[in-house]
Amino acid sequence: MKKYKIFLMLIAIGFSSVSCEDYTDGINVDPNNFTSAPGNLIVGQAELVVVKLSSSNGSRYSGMWTDQFTGTDRQYISVDQYSTTAGDYDDEWTDLYSSGAAQARIAKANGAEAGDALLEGVATTMEAILMGEAAALWGDIPYRTAFDYTENEDPTYDPQAQVFSDVQGLLSQALALVGPDATVASVYGAPVFVGNDANWSEIIHSLKARYFLITKEYANAANEASQGISSASGDLLSAHSNANGARNLYYQFTIEQRNEYLRADDSNLVKLMTGVRPRAIATPGDAIRFDSYFIPGLEGLDLNATADGYFAVDASFPIVSYVETKLIEAEALQRLNSADAGLAAFNEVRAHLATVWGGDFPASTSTGADLLYEITEEKYVSMPGSLQIFHDVRRNNNLLDVPIDGVGTSVIPQRFLYPQVEIGANDNFPGLVDLFEPTPVNK
Repeated sequence: MKKYKIFLMLIAIGFSSVSCEDYTDGINVDPNNFTSAPGNLIVGQAELVVVKLSSSNGSRYSGMWTDQFTGTDRQYISVDQYSTTAGDYDDEWTDLYSSGAAQARIAKANGAEAGDALLEGVATTMEAILMGEAAALWGDIPYRTAFDYTENEDPTYDPQAQVFSDVQGLLSQALALVGPDATVASVYGAPVFVGNDANWSEIIHSLKARYFLITKEYANAANEASQGISSASGDLLSAHSNANGARNLYYQFTIEQRNEYLRADDSNLVKLMTGVRPRAIATPGDAIRFDSYFIPGLEGLDLNATADGYFAVDASFPIVSYVETKLIEAEALQRLNSADAGLAAFNEVRAHLATVWGGDFPASTSTGADLLYEITEEKYVSMPGSLQIFHDVRRNNNLLDVPIDGVGTSVIPQRFLYPQVEIGANDNFPGLVDLFEPTPVNK
């Protein structure tokens, strides 16, 4: 017993001779989780969220609510009928803020510190896209105090109009930072975006046009669109391949994850493209792109995810495009009573589509309300699965008369619900808002 006590004392003395700091130093450092990373990798994370936003759960909801697609199994039947809960929007909100905009902020700071204006400019562009889409989907959102986590755990909600103004400010900053010549291929685009000669300056002008259109500032939208993406080779496209983690997100969902959930059975888009519902301009070329969009499946009409399909495993998906830009320009000019210029812009799109699909896309000769309808319809048909169609249908008060699939409502959903993660975490949460309550810009 005496020897045992002596042994313990010796151990204690031994330990006492070692600094406590030696044993605790680094104890809270996880070697598997980085605390810092190069700015180019961080901006890549923000870009990935932009890609996800363009073609994942939120865009699928939008596709169902604008009747481009049909929810055909499990919870997607409910979504198709406008039945959702706050928890259904948790992932989109978390992606936009934590995984996306917060990372863009870090990349911006890294770019500014390193004197890398191009990194700062691209990161600023990603932040603008993410916050612009958040404002369009939810209305009033946290922004100005949303990323100061140490000083403000409960960020305040900024008015939707203010956020859109801030987004335009971000895009103006980005224009000055990237300059006129930077391309996606050469500056902070790969491997998330297709490595082409798309010009960052043109892309940013197109984005400014998009958000001016959403806020119904048509003169500004027309001006920015005229400086935007000038050809299809300038499209900002997500890069996809057959590699794990790089596959087209619509392909992943419809083929690998939930292959019975989302189809196109009896959708309004199918009816327009097959003549069940007549197009404003008879368009024989629709038959060709219909086969690219959709394909007969075992139980109905599926999204075409085969090798040559619009939703193929390696198919790029547009983030912002020449077609969108020219149709923004056409609509804005028509609304500004510049009928000839609006018609010319619209017919440029029709001629372009003929070269893309190899079919007949007759030019328009319309004016006034007829021309506006044709422009709106062409955008609807040309951009399946895009959030921008959801924005258009709400902004235009359902000009296209998209069918209403919900029970007890005369309108499609007007916003996303605030997510459960925000309701439970932010003391400044402003209260629940109904799915059918328009956001301020659409009231």
